[in-house]
Amino acid sequence: MNRRTRCRVVNEFQLPRSHVNKNESKCASDSNSQKMNPNLVVAIGASAGGFQEIVKIVESLPADFAGSLVIATHRAPGYKNTLADILAYKATVRVDEPEDEECLECTTIYVGSPNDTVEIDGDQFDIEDDRSDYARMHRIDDLFESVARSAGKNAVGIILSGMLYDGTAGLKAIYDAGGRCVIQSPRDAQYADMPKNALAEVDPDFLGTTSQICDYISALAAGRHCQ
Repeated sequence: MNRRTRCRVVNEFQLPRSHVNKNESKCASDSNSQKMNPNLVVAIGASAGGFQEIVKIVESLPADFAGSLVIATHRAPGYKNTLADILAYKATVRVDEPEDEECLECTTIYVGSPNDTVEIDGDQFDIEDDRSDYARMHRIDDLFESVARSAGKNAVGIILSGMLYDGTAGLKAIYDAGGRCVIQSPRDAQYADMPKNALAEVDPDFLGTTSQICDYISALAAGRHCQ
């Protein structure tokens, strides 16, 4: 498994990575994957027009960010996970491409492969290689709904720029679980469909620009400690 850390570019195309065996560590819940995750779990959903917004949020996170951040997008399958490489260079927090049954770790940003549906089961990942159009266009709902089940009141769902409806049902699941719902203002989004559709179904805890969302995430994590 490749784990990415913040580093300088060795050449124009590749960032250096360290190699860690995921089997060397056990999840905190061990065999009980249904245990509610005690840490802040932030799920971001973005599609068309959302790349720069994701970068802005990732760059804003402090090195001691007390939470996990998992990103879902509609990237076309069959390509390299360049988003993870770019974020690894921008972030002060560790960036990882998760594997199935890998432990969800605090102070880490996760970016799944474009081929994968990424879900959270307790404090570990449940990942399926599904390259169908249907799966790709439901990556955000699948992630958000799993975060709602696994983190409850510690879940945070963030909807950014994008088209169509993905993320609306997932954000509603986080709302129903007692988590926090954050939506980029449609006026601030390059493509307003996803924020508008989410707003039609969910009364968010926070609505604002990407810069304001950065401040909101930092405030949520302030004073928390990884468990």
